[in-house]
Amino acid sequence: MHFEEFTGIIIVYNFRKVEIWVEDQFNEDSRPANPRRKQRSKMQIIKETYLPAIIAGVALVLIVIFIIGSIVRAVQKKNYEKQADLAASAAASDEQERLEDEAKALLKQAEELAAGYDYTGAIEVLNSFSGDLSIYTKLNDKIIAYEKAQKSMVTWDDLSKVPNLSFQMLVADPERGFKYTNYQGYYGNSINKNFITTVEFTKILQQLYNNGYVLVDIDDFIETSVASDGTVSYQAKTLYLPSDKKPIMLTQTNVNYNNYLIDSDGDKQPDAKGGGFASKLIWDGTNFTNEMVDASGNTVTGAYDLIPILENFIKEHPGFSFRGARATIALTGYNGLFGYRTQPGLLDESARQQAALDAQAVAQALRDHGYKLACYSYSNDYQYGKDGMSIVKNDLNNWTNEVTPILGELDIFAYPQNNDIATDKGAYSGERFDILKGKGFRYYLGICEDGAPWAFVATDYIRQGRIMVTGSNLAYHANWFAGMFEASTVLDTTRGNVPR
Repeated sequence: MHFEEFTGIIIVYNFRKVEIWVEDQFNEDSRPANPRRKQRSKMQIIKETYLPAIIAGVALVLIVIFIIGSIVRAVQKKNYEKQADLAASAAASDEQERLEDEAKALLKQAEELAAGYDYTGAIEVLNSFSGDLSIYTKLNDKIIAYEKAQKSMVTWDDLSKVPNLSFQMLVADPERGFKYTNYQGYYGNSINKNFITTVEFTKILQQLYNNGYVLVDIDDFIETSVASDGTVSYQAKTLYLPSDKKPIMLTQTNVNYNNYLIDSDGDKQPDAKGGGFASKLIWDGTNFTNEMVDASGNTVTGAYDLIPILENFIKEHPGFSFRGARATIALTGYNGLFGYRTQPGLLDESARQQAALDAQAVAQALRDHGYKLACYSYSNDYQYGKDGMSIVKNDLNNWTNEVTPILGELDIFAYPQNNDIATDKGAYSGERFDILKGKGFRYYLGICEDGAPWAFVATDYIRQGRIMVTGSNLAYHANWFAGMFEASTVLDTTRGNVPR
């Protein structure tokens, strides 16, 4: 066995002694030097020899982790900031787009109001913009323009100076109309005398527009107030129009498409030999049209009467209507409403109820479009100023029982047979007036016998005259329409000699 001493440590090459060498590394008892020194424990040796290295290693690891974490957080922060910037940019873009869309919508709405000379309404619409008006110069410029236009408007405060042109149903096919004879002996001469054609009406509208006339509503001149006890009172108010515009009103009477004008053989159905009139007013949910049986016996639809023609004209010339004004439509009840046979006795009850619903839908659509509905009496047979009180009461009761459930309460009464309950143009009084007023009528439309417009405004009712536009008045009273339109250029030459 071979021994070698090296720095106080005996290295034993005998493999069986290796364990002694390892033990000696941790046990200083085998070291003979300084025997008085206190021996260190294994734990102390570990702490002194390895712990600093371990701590240093851990610190290094923590430092590396911290550095990596800082780098990751910096990258994440940068990404977050980038995403936030993108989100803010997208939000700003979305908000900009929203404001642009809002501005366009408000401009369109304001332009529609301004087209009807409602500059106040147009300005209010533009001022409702949720963005900064100083940035959106188009809106601001429009406000300035509307304010300027508003200041240049002139006043109209006298209803008696406003013409109210009154028409019956229009002849869509003059070739049949002026030669018409029905089973009752109703002749084309009567149509020639009392009616005008769709072409003539269209010419009248165009000339009115060209001459600066604007369609207005009676409510544009009348202020309505309701007292605490429910009493309604009226007073005149001022209308403002551009300096180059003049107000006018339109009325159409007897808008029922009665059988005697469209049924030549008495079977209560429109036919090819009818008088060339429309047979029904239709509301399809978007437009008003008319139904008519043409000369070949085909049922066709189109603009064959006043309402669809007027609607089409206003679409092309929105400046013709002041704030959405339309015409007053006066109806009888004895032969239904708008061509729907709602009167008892003609249809079975189920069909009559459906006709009533159809007429009701048309009436509501008319109201929604600015038209006003009026009573033209129930039968169109009586003169309310001359016939007996029992006749007047019975006629009004028929209206109340048959028409009011469909149309509701109406407050406009247009006198049939060119006959008013008063001979002058002033205040009403007497039993006949009390009966009409008791039925809820407050606006009374009479006749302008000499073609001159007139009106009377009382505290609880209004009277106004209508200028009758007929074939005979166009032919023989052209001066009635002077300044509004030229009758000689309107009159259809195919009429021949117009009956007086």
